[in-house]
Amino acid sequence: MRFTISLPAALAAIWLLAFSTVNAHTWVEKISRIASNGTFVNPAGYPRNFIPRSPTLNQADVLNTINFAQGQDTPMCKGTKGVQPAGYPSLVAAPKDLVAMTYEENGHVTKFTVQKGKPAGRGTVFVYGTNQSLPTDTYFGIHRVWNTEGTGGDKRGKLIAVQPFDDGRCFQAQSPQSPLNAQRQAAINFPASTELPCQTDVTLPEDTGTSGTYSLYWVWEWPTLYSNGAIQTNESYTSCIDITLTSEPVAPAGNFNAAQVSGLGALSAGVSTKMATPILINPSALPQVATDNPNPAPVPATAVAPPQIPTQEPTQTPTQTPAAATSKAAASPAAASPAASPAATSSANGNQGGKMVTVTVTEQQISTQTVTEVVPIVSSIASQPSSPSSSAVIVTGKPVVTPFLAPTKRAVAVRGRPVMV
Repeated sequence: MRFTISLPAALAAIWLLAFSTVNAHTWVEKISRIASNGTFVNPAGYPRNFIPRSPTLNQADVLNTINFAQGQDTPMCKGTKGVQPAGYPSLVAAPKDLVAMTYEENGHVTKFTVQKGKPAGRGTVFVYGTNQSLPTDTYFGIHRVWNTEGTGGDKRGKLIAVQPFDDGRCFQAQSPQSPLNAQRQAAINFPASTELPCQTDVTLPEDTGTSGTYSLYWVWEWPTLYSNGAIQTNESYTSCIDITLTSEPVAPAGNFNAAQVSGLGALSAGVSTKMATPILINPSALPQVATDNPNPAPVPATAVAPPQIPTQEPTQTPTQTPAAATSKAAASPAAASPAASPAATSSANGNQGGKMVTVTVTEQQISTQTVTEVVPIVSSIASQPSSPSSSAVIVTGKPVVTPFLAPTKRAVAVRGRPVMV
């Protein structure tokens, strides 16, 4: 039997979004098709409800910041589907077209060492695609839930890219220049006074169709981590893009030679590694402390260890989950209805201070599914400070779930039907 356990994805999102954030000043600002020779194809497109940068821009009007206090119904998008201001249309593209989403790095790449404890890759960008974008789409219903096969969550969309925020080439216009800024500027003979945006490159799925709208959800995870990888504070942002579909793909234009990208030509050229491989990072991977980020904050005595669970394993069998042991018991016809029976038992394998929390789901005359998860714990709830370092889930002798986690709990599919426990 193959079934989906959504708890790892939910916990990963909670760990990444558990605390209020600071302004990151980054969002997708332009979308372009990429020809086979690596050059951008005009005309470009823009995100929903796009507002260009200007001295009077209120960044709160364009930034979609996800925070813990908003809860499970937090919208995935700030803008409204189909709303494009005059002069800033949606991109027109065909299935299998390569598309570049560009954004300014704003010092998150070239001034990386200013902020301690930031993750490798300068954070991770996830891109989801759907032909069925809804105004009710939520962050927690999609992020780390939709998968590359299109079988995650409500199955309306799929994950089409996972990449570092840093594309390996972009930099901010700076005076004086940071060492990385100067290095990258010199490598392609680019003007030091000009910004070279970063980009996320994706290939539109072959099954998108040739009419209607295909929507992209760009999600950037940018948490601050303790030295052990636990979340200290979080910054996560989204941009939503609508693409008008056509049956006319970009015409072939020869091969791409990244070595020939030079000077201002880099402003309209794709990034070869991202063009070739949209999934550059394991979608299940948790953020890791970057080796070049100096002195991340040490773990406080009250901090909870990072979750030792995969973040997205939507279709795997229980034996494939290294930190979640699953067993099937005999049928239990005496049960009147599906029920959850949580119980906490001590871990016998040294889970670094964790307890095994077992949840049993019983369906009448079918079977009993028992799911065991490793949940990090601390010595006592009373020892938790009311600070951003507190964990979203705390276990002390028995499972304790915060109100924020409670609405979704976990989903276990029994005989093809999802059962919430």
